[in-house]
Amino acid sequence: MTDQDALLVKDVMRRTADGLGPLPDLVPQAVARGRRRRARTRLALTASAFGAVTLGVLGAAALSGGGSGPSPASGTGVAAAPAPYRTPVHVEPSPGEAEEGGLSGLPAGERQRLEDFQQRAAVALDDALPDTVGTIHPVDSTVARYQGEADGNVFTVHFTVRPADGAAPGECRNVPQKRMTCVKAELTGGVEAQLRRAAVNSLDTESTSIFFEFGNSTVLIDVSPDEEKGVSAPVTVQQLLDGVRGSGLLDVVRYADEHPVLEKQVSVQGG
Repeated sequence: MTDQDALLVKDVMRRTADGLGPLPDLVPQAVARGRRRRARTRLALTASAFGAVTLGVLGAAALSGGGSGPSPASGTGVAAAPAPYRTPVHVEPSPGEAEEGGLSGLPAGERQRLEDFQQRAAVALDDALPDTVGTIHPVDSTVARYQGEADGNVFTVHFTVRPADGAAPGECRNVPQKRMTCVKAELTGGVEAQLRRAAVNSLDTESTSIFFEFGNSTVLIDVSPDEEKGVSAPVTVQQLLDGVRGSGLLDVVRYADEHPVLEKQVSVQGG
């Protein structure tokens, strides 16, 4: 090809290209795709890690083999408590009050198992309850009692999972003169719950609670008012129902059903 022919070809190519739009800038799109790919990769790795941790926790519970005794592998019968650690709070019992689920006097291994259970329960309750109840901490003297504090108000949370005694649940009814309302709702997998909003010691302060049967146990979660401040429990029955449904609290209930943390009682609270 002569120099003149080469110039002619270049001129034809230039005039053809002039009729086309400018080439798109592919760099921003490539960067964006790269960022999305890295984000998906991080998400997948996080999900995988979470799945591995969950399987480890469930495996540890399964290996504990039932009953309330300690696991040979861990010495506590429940996997290590999740971070962050919830420092237990001390609540002086009322004169003559008999606390169920007391931790004092227990063998070291059993006490450690129940304290680990408290940590898991506190985190799950924190997830299930609205922020208005405050960060949930276990009470240092009993496995059945927890506490939240928000805006200077202190709310006691009773969380009990105890072996069922065979008694039928109490009637779910409304008592207007006592400012008590009760509704029934399906919690999960055919489990029916009773949810109550009721006055406590005064018509000015109300508690919110949920009661249901799970496996071979009866379960009660009750958020009490701050009676000293005259502030009712800052959670509705719908919030409590949605919270229990959508959190990991039922996994904690399942563990306590298979590895009891409370003794059977003759009378069932919440019925």
